[in-house]
Amino acid sequence: MTNHEVWDKTIELNGVAIQSVVCMEECLELIKAISKRLRGELDIENNLAEEMADVTICLYQLARMYDVDDTDVHAWIDRKTERQRKRNALQDHQSGETTR
Repeated sequence: MTNHEVWDKTIELNGVAIQSVVCMEECLELIKAISKRLRGELDIENNLAEEMADVTICLYQLARMYDVDDTDVHAWIDRKTERQRKRNALQDHQSGETTR
């Protein structure tokens, strides 16, 4: 079985509601892993990468469960990146004014 087949089978076995809760829990675990890194804790077991992998899998599953098209996701990524580009430029401009 391919990765996608395994992940699809998991949805089939658990159902949308339970797998959605699992995805929420995986997001929480990623938040905890980030928090630990920010507090300076060592990540000997590579927990951050593991939790990032779990959330990546969940993003695939969420798209499948809720019929979210990759094209839509990428369009949102483009919009949000452009908005952040503008914010960065404004922040650069403002920080240049404060150093003068």
